[in-house]
Amino acid sequence: MKPIIGIVSRPDVLKSGRKVDIIYQSIRKIIVEEEAIPLVIVPPVINETEELSINAKRDLDRLLSLCNGFIFQGGDDFYDYDFNIIDYAYKNNIPSLGICLGMQLMSVYKKGTLGKLDTNMHHQLKDYVHSVQIKEDSKLASILKTTKVEVNSRHHDYVITTSLDVSACSEDIIEAVEDKNKTFFIGVQWHPEDMIAYDEVMKRLWKSFIETCRECSYESKRGNFKM
Repeated sequence: MKPIIGIVSRPDVLKSGRKVDIIYQSIRKIIVEEEAIPLVIVPPVINETEELSINAKRDLDRLLSLCNGFIFQGGDDFYDYDFNIIDYAYKNNIPSLGICLGMQLMSVYKKGTLGKLDTNMHHQLKDYVHSVQIKEDSKLASILKTTKVEVNSRHHDYVITTSLDVSACSEDIIEAVEDKNKTFFIGVQWHPEDMIAYDEVMKRLWKSFIETCRECSYESKRGNFKM
């Protein structure tokens, strides 16, 4: 049974000025290649900055109930609907992977605070930008099978504090968070979707996430997965 993985869309603006909701092709391709089904989740409101009404939350929950996992993509900002989705995922113990902004969303959701970088070095598109040290006792280390990785971080903001377990850091920045009590609730500050073509370690992260979603889809079918 193929798991359905919800990709939370991000608002963007085309060169023509037209507003769109996007998902990144690299994420969609990984999901399809790993024999899962991508499902784009868009906000059920006219303007993404709106606070969700009771009816909008009900509509959103109907869509979320189809998913066996969630990916919170990178982007520039998060909104009320993002917190509704992550709250649904967290409370129902549905596997979730946060990327860049997605990791920041996870952190803020769990009582975190953010700061802004004063440098542009993190916005360069390179295969590797710096190294990250992973805590030995973390779930992330058990998945990646290493405690040190090279990553391609590029971001405006960074996590200062969170009640989640901090599972990886660079010299001065939190680079990954997780909740060890959940089936899969991990956020990384870098972009593993862009590294899968050349980095075997990042392949392990994606395979572990999608396989966890697959296992949860089987449990759900048998009626044993807690929703």
